Amino acid sequence: MRTLHNGAHSRAGLPLSAAMLCSVLLSVWLLMFVVSRVHMLHLSHSALSQQREDERWLLRQCASDEFYHNMKQHSSLCDDLSTLSRSSVLLSAVQHVIDHTYLCGYTPCHELLDATVAWLLGKGLAVTGVAALALLLFPTLFVPILRSNVNYFADRRMRQLYNAPYGTVHYGASHPWSGEDEGTYARAEKL
Repeated sequence: MRTLHNGAHSRAGLPLSAAMLCSVLLSVWLLMFVVSRVHMLHLSHSALSQQREDERWLLRQCASDEFYHNMKQHSSLCDDLSTLSRSSVLLSAVQHVIDHTYLCGYTPCHELLDATVAWLLGKGLAVTGVAALALLLFPTLFVPILRSNVNYFADRRMRQLYNAPYGTVHYGASHPWSGEDEGTYARAEKL
């Protein structure tokens, strides 16, 4: 009974699989995307409401025939303002959010691509060249240096392990493959 309980407990405590991790990350990204768009909608709605409030005075003035005729060639401003005042603020805010939603975040993807290409053709080409050169030269220059250092530290550790308590002379005499024992093993192999 105890084994079954431990087995059931170990299955419940399994680590996250890659699919679960990807779905959690995708869910978090989607949630953050929705939150950012709701925030954009709120800001757009607030700005458009404030703009409509500011245009009310001009709309009242445009309703006066004398003001409208005095505007002469600028009378289209009154017509545009009248048309705009009849539209929904919420729908205009939603349209603004849709118009400014890009797959690459808050900036259009083509602008990010243009900036990346400009960077690559400027400083990025040199940085990429140096990085590629470093990757090509790493095995030939740095691996031998690294191997030499690792061998040095390994030899130092082996000397500490085998020679520290009694010294090199004792190690040479007591090692199974030392000169004295080699003769014993050689004679045993001949028999």
